[in-house]
Amino acid sequence: MSWKGFQKAMSRLPHQIMSKKEDATRDMEFIELEKRFNAASKLADQLKAEGQAFRDGVSALLTNQADMASFISTIYTAQIGIQTEEGEVQRRLQQTPAVAVQAAADAEAAMAYCREEVLAQLDIIDSYVIRPSQEIQEIVKQIQKTIVKRNHKLIDYDRHRVNLNKLTVKEERSMSEEKQIFKVQSQLETATQDYDYLNNALKRDLPHFFTLKAQFIQPVFEQMFYLQCKVYGMIYARCYELLNANEQHFVTQSMDIEQGYQWRKSQFDAQKEIENSDLIKAGGKAWLTASGGANSSKLTLQERADLKGTQSNIQSFEQQSSTLSYPQQEQVYQQQPAYQQQHITNDNTNTTSYSNNYSTGNRAPPVPPPSRKPNNSHYVLALYDYDAQAEGDLTFRKDDKIELIERTADVNDWWTGRLNGRQGVFPGNYVAEF
Repeated sequence: MSWKGFQKAMSRLPHQIMSKKEDATRDMEFIELEKRFNAASKLADQLKAEGQAFRDGVSALLTNQADMASFISTIYTAQIGIQTEEGEVQRRLQQTPAVAVQAAADAEAAMAYCREEVLAQLDIIDSYVIRPSQEIQEIVKQIQKTIVKRNHKLIDYDRHRVNLNKLTVKEERSMSEEKQIFKVQSQLETATQDYDYLNNALKRDLPHFFTLKAQFIQPVFEQMFYLQCKVYGMIYARCYELLNANEQHFVTQSMDIEQGYQWRKSQFDAQKEIENSDLIKAGGKAWLTASGGANSSKLTLQERADLKGTQSNIQSFEQQSSTLSYPQQEQVYQQQPAYQQQHITNDNTNTTSYSNNYSTGNRAPPVPPPSRKPNNSHYVLALYDYDAQAEGDLTFRKDDKIELIERTADVNDWWTGRLNGRQGVFPGNYVAEF
């Protein structure tokens, strides 16, 4: 505010404080127009804010879905990005089904293409929606300045009019009061002209502004609606292509959400498997059973009872036959503990290393176990399912009772065992000793 403007504001302040409500001039026609204008200015602000929110929201959606597809593709890889140190043999893990790996890779590519395509359309939103909204905001600001100036001239008009009335009602006036009347009349005449000019101009032009505003907003709204349809259509097209290219994996896409969830759960209940894992059972202390931890004084009575129950279950397997059969079930995305492929050492053979990309030619056949007396047979209990990944591996299912032929001191090494008359090697950390 300039110094001149500050002086004018100070001269109006006494009248604003001490004036009575009935002394104020009220133009009802202008008051109604001002209400409509204030509502229109708020809508212009909202239009710009919503356009920016839509643009930013779509941008975030594209980024998040592309990142999510990339994360899923990484999770489906066998090694989950783990780098092995020099001289260390790479781990062998349960392979993800090929259709799932392909679907994850296709999803990552599709979402990346979708992001590139749609981001170009967001630039059009800036040009045809947000920028016009900013322009109409500038026009609104100019009109608001005119309305503020009109309201200041109205205060001047009322102030000089009230002062003149106070002076003219006196029957006897001094010479100074006569001079004051002449001065106030001149000020009132100027204030009346300024107020009438601005007031009449606003009453004449505001209705025209409302008409032009509607014509200005219509193409902006049409562009916004068109761009929304185009963005949603491009996203849908990429998702549709992804589903059609991987129908063997997306088998539940024709079902509703709840039906598809129940079908997946009927194929493999991952939650139940996790709850039954040793990491969850007995409060994560199931490993204490191997060292007789059920009698530890640091555990609660309930924890001791749970661990003793686990030991009883293991002992019951010792009384069963060494030959157990279980139905083969399809395992979908079952997580198994990682183990380090190291070396299998035998008395009469050299050590042999393994890697993920192996063949039958570079792996020695399993060495037959030395003769053992039946009474000295030692058994281990399978903690997880294991499917043979190379010639000489021993396939078994969780809770199978395996005859241990040969073992090393390291549970992360490969041990030799026999099940159902078949002998082979298996990871030592997949079993627990009785």
